[in-house]
Amino acid sequence: MRKAYEIVFILRPDLDDQQVRETIDRVAGRITERGGTLLATEPWGKRRLAYPIKKHREGLYVLMRFELDAQRVQDLKNAVALVEEVIRFLVCEALPAAAAAAPAPQAQLAEAVPSGGGDGGC
Repeated sequence: MRKAYEIVFILRPDLDDQQVRETIDRVAGRITERGGTLLATEPWGKRRLAYPIKKHREGLYVLMRFELDAQRVQDLKNAVALVEEVIRFLVCEALPAAAAAAPAPQAQLAEAVPSGGGDGGC
């Protein structure tokens, strides 16, 4: 059964633009090799990491949306783990389009509580 998934991966920060494009293409190839369909690719750029990963304090973030048979997801994870330029990644099921467009519950709560109100403690 095909489902929509997202993968966010972090690339080493020392890669040049050509190496970044090649690595993104390599990860996209891992998806299509397993019968998946790439829907979107969004490079987010270089960001500071919350904690060092493999001695790196920054990383180049990339988001990809794709469709893939559920049975092939673990195989994809194993293949992406072998890409040396990827220092961390996460694959998860994508939210349905209607749920993705809805504001987050925290945002709804913040809109419901008037600013300056409350006792200041949680």
